Amino acid sequence: NILRGKTAGQDYKNYILSLMFYKRLCDQWECEADDAIAELERQQGRAFSEKEKAVFRRRGEHRFQIPDGSRWGDVKAASTNLGEVLTKAMRAVANANDELRGVFTVDWNQPAPDGSGKPLIPNEVVHALVQHFDEHDLSNRSVPPDVLGRAYEYLIKQFADDAGAKAGEFFTPPEVVDTLVRILEPRPGDTVYDPTAGSGGMLVHAADFLRERGQHATSARYFAQEMNWGNAAIGKINSVLHGLEADIKAGASTITDPQFLEDGRVKRFSLVLANFPFSDEFWWLKPEQQTDDKKKKDKLKKEIFGKEGFKDAFGRFGRGTGFQAPPAGYGDYAFILHILASLTDDGRAGIVCPQGVLFRGQPEVEEETDELDGDGNPKVKRRKADDEHLIRRALLESRLIDAVISLPLNVFYGAGVPACLLILRKQRPAERRDRVLLVYAARHYRELSAQNELRPQDVMRMLVHYHAYGDAAKVRGLVDEHAGRIRRQIDARETEETGRIEAEYQPQTDKIAVLDIELAEANRKKSAASTKQEKAKVATFIAQLEKQREKLAVKLAERDERIAEAKRRAEDDRKDVATVGEELIALYAAPDELLKHARAVGLDEIEENEFNLNIPRYVDTFEPEPRMEVKDALKALREAVSAAKAAEKTLRSMLREIGYAAD
Repeated sequence: NILRGKTAGQDYKNYILSLMFYKRLCDQWECEADDAIAELERQQGRAFSEKEKAVFRRRGEHRFQIPDGSRWGDVKAASTNLGEVLTKAMRAVANANDELRGVFTVDWNQPAPDGSGKPLIPNEVVHALVQHFDEHDLSNRSVPPDVLGRAYEYLIKQFADDAGAKAGEFFTPPEVVDTLVRILEPRPGDTVYDPTAGSGGMLVHAADFLRERGQHATSARYFAQEMNWGNAAIGKINSVLHGLEADIKAGASTITDPQFLEDGRVKRFSLVLANFPFSDEFWWLKPEQQTDDKKKKDKLKKEIFGKEGFKDAFGRFGRGTGFQAPPAGYGDYAFILHILASLTDDGRAGIVCPQGVLFRGQPEVEEETDELDGDGNPKVKRRKADDEHLIRRALLESRLIDAVISLPLNVFYGAGVPACLLILRKQRPAERRDRVLLVYAARHYRELSAQNELRPQDVMRMLVHYHAYGDAAKVRGLVDEHAGRIRRQIDARETEETGRIEAEYQPQTDKIAVLDIELAEANRKKSAASTKQEKAKVATFIAQLEKQREKLAVKLAERDERIAEAKRRAEDDRKDVATVGEELIALYAAPDELLKHARAVGLDEIEENEFNLNIPRYVDTFEPEPRMEVKDALKALREAVSAAKAAEKTLRSMLREIGYAAD
């Protein structure tokens, strides 16, 4: 709130998140120094002088180096040109640590656009921010890494809610990420890669899954690329706070300039998670070229595609790869084929896609023309298959598509198009090689004011369908496994949410406690007062205190209602998880009902449907209208006719009033 409105658009999130991280680095550096000095004092059996402590602080072992003159205390001590001091300090820290290069992208000393020479963010505002952050110790002794990591993700989520449509560039809803991660199940030794990383949530969730299974997060290695420098900085900070030591490359397009290469080809990883930009029209242009006008873009398009189509220098699609080059107007398959090329021989991938990739593009067809042959019959013209059809067919015939899960509308920021999860596996169990699991999960979600949200029970439906893969014998065990885990997840979410609300209202809670003490003391003085004048004076003071307390009591009542609502929502979710578990068990005992939700479809049937994967072709997504008694239908009809006659009468009356004859 201190910074809101002082920067352009949503840029303030980059300032806040980088400042929080810088404070964390400095506080942890001091904490590490204090711990090391305390240990040395214990070993030597004496207390060090301040001069000795200063020497040991500089020489001590630290996770990250904070150069002299660049620590939090140095920034806090500055009174003028604070933006310049802060920017220099952050850059010095980044330069002293290879892992932090590119993390601090904001310029706190950026000049205002009016040419006055004054900074865009006034010195007073930067000072207020520094003072605010100075109130909180963000080192491990006060905030454990897992807590700070979750707090950071919570902040990113709040910024995403604020940013609206723009949030899709850096944030994927955690429920979607969690679903992908639990489908693919990261393992120790995995190399995890996100080609369009945003704020790094995919990598963080993969690490969280390993921790949940009793493994160290660093038992896997993490890699990512993100074109936007600001988003990449957020992702780097996110990975550091979660202890991932991820290798995140920034500033270049994954398609035109992939940053992870081996022998001229893209580097391969065992696990890829991605939510790429949907249907990018100019995927074949470098970022700096996408700002060109249409004339320049058209010229570049002719040069880049030529007569033989797009030539990929990295062997991901086109001649010799077995996959057609994607069409110029849609970049979805460019990302999908990049991800496929980035997989090891036993690799697996989970991708968020627009549903258009499931059915766009027509097969080769023969069409009658207006011309006639010698026998008087219409001539037939053969129309080539579209690029996207050919790519989808090649993926299916190569047995690479393991599953497709359709998602509810409007669960992503700024993406109103229907989306799905595409699961690819290079090595699939023999019993699944000739089938593709199709799951229709678009019915189940929580409707919010700005967008829709996947609930824990909705995630459970998708996971049970995927892991069962049509096998009813597995369902009860899967329901028990996921229901137990999700209940614990709901409990943790409820605890965190109520804790946040209580912390938000803590100043009012503290103030009302002080007022209660003051009121008790004032009432004691009133009882002890010996004159009417003294009693009246104390009574006036008591009235003022009670008025203040009433205002605070209103705020605390608001707090209590919010906490009660959080608890109600959590309890509803716990009940729904149990209900959904029972529904899933019943569903797999009734094959006809299961066909309305999920189906493992044979490739022969998909081939009959011309390799179209549109889920309603295979899963019964029809929603029957509710049954109505004939008498109720007739009553509704009579009411509608009566309403229509009344409207017509009103309209005629209005027309007569303004001078029109109503026939």
